This record gives sequence, structure tokens and C-alpha cells, in this order.
Amino acid sequence: MKKTFLLFSLLALFSCGSSTPDESNAKEAARAAVIQNLKSPADAKFHQNDVVKELGDNTYEYKETVNATNSFGGSIKQDVTVKVKWLGGDPSEVTSWSVLNIQFMER
Repeated sequence: MKKTFLLFSLLALFSCGSSTPDESNAKEAARAAVIQNLKSPADAKFHQNDVVKELGDNTYEYKETVNATNSFGGSIKQDVTVKVKWLGGDPSEVTSWSVLNIQFMER
């Protein structure tokens, strides 16, 4: 019984340490970058029309439409494209990602 528990514990430990990024992790890292670049992040509304594409080499491209507040206090709709790269570590942590490029295009 003890051997089975020990084996299971070791397998669980090793499986946690070998996490790889996925589109969901990339989306969260990219959205964090978008929010950091807005004038009024609390007012941001994501349209839930996101597209995440794996580009290879732990790099992803994220696209989505967001409504945000501009410098004059008005609401604008923008298409945003963010390219992020996983640097290693826990892929669910935003700090494990680097923003390679971010573009906002007003609609």
C-alpha cells in the first residue's frame, strides 16, 4: 500500500513540473497585456470573439475586439492583436510570458 501511494505521489509531482502552455494560458497572458495598455482598464469589455493561434516555438497570437474608454472619456471599439511567448515556468502565471507585440486598431 505504501509503495503504491509513493509511486502515485511521485507521478503527480513529475506531471505538475512538466507543464506546457496552451491556448488558454496564452489568452490570459495576452489579455493581461491588453488591460495594462488601456487608459481605463476597469471599463474594458471583451467581446468574447477571441481567436488564439499557436505559431510554434511557444509563441501564440491572440486577436479579440474590446470596448475601451479613450482619453476623452468616450467608448471606442478596437480590434487588438497580441503576440506572446512562453518563457518557461508555470504557464498559468502571467509572469511566465513575454509580450512580443501588441497592436490596437480602432474600428
